[in-house]
Amino acid sequence: LALAADIDRSYVSEIELARFSASVDLLEKIARALDVAPKELFNERG
Repeated sequence: LALAADIDRSYVSEIELARFSASVDLLEKIARALDVAPKELFNERG
């Protein structure tokens, strides 16, 4: 994922561990790397 999104691996890890928050731009890069819409990166609660 980090390679496909052109993001440092350690930064991706910190986001996964909820130590850092991702910017909108970064979320868009991750979504493109995963070939999903950015909204798919979020859980829906209801």
